[in-house]
Amino acid sequence: MTLSEGQKACLRLVAKGMSSKEIAKALGLTPQTVDTYVKVSMARIGASNRRDAARMLVAAEASLKSGSPPADLADRDHGSDQLAPTGTAGWLGWVRPPPVGGGFHDLNWSQKTYQALLVALISASVVVALALLIAGLFQTFS
Repeated sequence: MTLSEGQKACLRLVAKGMSSKEIAKALGLTPQTVDTYVKVSMARIGASNRRDAARMLVAAEASLKSGSPPADLADRDHGSDQLAPTGTAGWLGWVRPPPVGGGFHDLNWSQKTYQALLVALISASVVVALALLIAGLFQTFS
C-alpha cells in the first residue's frame, strides 16, 4: 500500500469513528490537512468514501499482522462487504437483513441485538407460515 504514515494515521482514526476536526486535534494537524490526507488515501486505495478506505486499511494491516499476504486493494470488490447506508429502505421495503458471511461490520451491541431479534422474528414467521400451510394441506386432503 502506498500511503504515508500520516495518511494511515488519519484512516486509523476514521476507522474509530472520529471526525476530521477530532483527528486534526489528535494528530496536531488542521482539519483541511486531514481531509486532504483522507481524499488522497481514498484515491490511492480506490475507495468510494472515507469509511471504506479506513476499513480497507484496517483489513490490510490485520492481514499483514496475521502473516497472510496483503490483498491488492485496487482490485478489490468494494460492494461485497458493505452495509447498506442507515435509513435506506432495503429488503421488504422497511427492513434490511443483517450482514451475512463473516464480513467486517461496525454494529454496536444494540444494533447487533436488534438484528438478532429481527432474524428470530423472520424465522418464527416462516415456521408459523409453513405450519399453517401443512395444516391446510392436511385439512384439504383428508
